[in-house]
Amino acid sequence: MYRNFEEISKKAKERGPCRVSILFPDDPDIMRVAVDGMREGLIKPVLVGHSNRIKQIAREANLPLSQIEIREEEDPQEASNLCLNMAKKGEVSFVVKGNILTTYLYKALIKITKKILTDQIPCTLCFHHIPGLEKIFVITDGGVNIHPNLETKKKILANGINVLQRLGCNRPRIMVLATPCILDETSSYSKDAEVLRELSLSGDLGQCEIDFAKNLHEAFPEWTLQAERFPDVFLVPNIETGNILVKSIDHLGIGIRQCVTVGAGIFILTPSRSDGYEARMMNLSLGIVLATS
Repeated sequence: MYRNFEEISKKAKERGPCRVSILFPDDPDIMRVAVDGMREGLIKPVLVGHSNRIKQIAREANLPLSQIEIREEEDPQEASNLCLNMAKKGEVSFVVKGNILTTYLYKALIKITKKILTDQIPCTLCFHHIPGLEKIFVITDGGVNIHPNLETKKKILANGINVLQRLGCNRPRIMVLATPCILDETSSYSKDAEVLRELSLSGDLGQCEIDFAKNLHEAFPEWTLQAERFPDVFLVPNIETGNILVKSIDHLGIGIRQCVTVGAGIFILTPSRSDGYEARMMNLSLGIVLATS
């Protein structure tokens, strides 16, 4: 398992270049990532969107596009559908979200997943690395599934386990975050956590281990975090919890975060709108390692 994003970036340079589609790259930072990613041998970009706007941004940023393919599609939903179909057909290794609302990509991915893999669901995995903890861990799902039931949580975990195993974590350690009680009764979240733990013990969830603790205070009562016992995956009870947790690590824990949405065997890099050039270049490296593992 990779301990930090620098190790992932190093591995990506060994495995590139990958042909990728970049959706609506009409932003200077995104355009620089496309051009520099090609220069560094990481990607062979296909730019999808408003061709005139793409060329204008490139001229303003003094970036050459002579060796880069551009596909014209002005409608954001049709452009999202096009990119995901390219990934489904194997024409590109993964899709990169540019200057577009993520909901268009979610809609396209949900549609494809329902069509070709009815027993799966898409979800977003946010990868984090924080100072003082030499490991990368994942929070899911803070993007697609609003209030997952037990069956949906099992499918979210299947995605998380598969992705972690691609990164060399053969038996991911999982913490199912849950409040113990609501109005003096055992919460449904806690009940789901117990069922998932039993399923992991019986091997029904594949190669993984679900922690008995349902929060970090239970796992580390002295608040001495140990990398070898720290969860590889945090399964959140709902989308609001996932968003709050991810943003708290971003802005309070001063961590590094990279987000990937997965479904139907397709990887979509879904960086935040606030992510700049360096974060997006690192995002490319994660996509390359996942797609080539």
